[in-house]
Amino acid sequence: MNDFIDDIIKSIENLNQERNNIKSDREWTIAVKKALIDVAFNHKLRVCSRIPEDDYKNNEIPEWMYDLIIYTKPGDIFDEVFLVCESEWNFDIKEIIYDFEKLLFARSKVRLIVFQVNDENYLEYKNTLINIIEKSHSCLNGDIYLFAIWHLNSVPGGFIVEKYVKGE
Repeated sequence: MNDFIDDIIKSIENLNQERNNIKSDREWTIAVKKALIDVAFNHKLRVCSRIPEDDYKNNEIPEWMYDLIIYTKPGDIFDEVFLVCESEWNFDIKEIIYDFEKLLFARSKVRLIVFQVNDENYLEYKNTLINIIEKSHSCLNGDIYLFAIWHLNSVPGGFIVEKYVKGE
């Protein structure tokens, strides 16, 4: 599991090399989804998500429930969910929380929220999400969350991915 998490973090942070080529929130969403699909593919896992290229690396099922899900399905039944992801590019913390709260109910090995923030709001937004995790009875001790935070103002700017484990 640690290799899977490390690969997620690296794949998202490696997108920082593209910061001059990707211009819109939509393009960033697609880039993040492709990076996550690549991780799933490398770990021989399945994915459902909506991206413009309908069949990017056998992306099997259109988006449902979450922006992206990485899972196993050895037969006709979903077996294990490795990652659920939500992304919100709006700067309003209420909009970020709206998407983030969907992750609280997922029984997944890892839950990932992707959002952007100005440096002056970074700690406030991150601590707000951590506070939600710690207060929620749906979240169990040991649940793993990743915050892929696009730092808008910092130099050189870009993604920093932070891991948070409830109760640690």
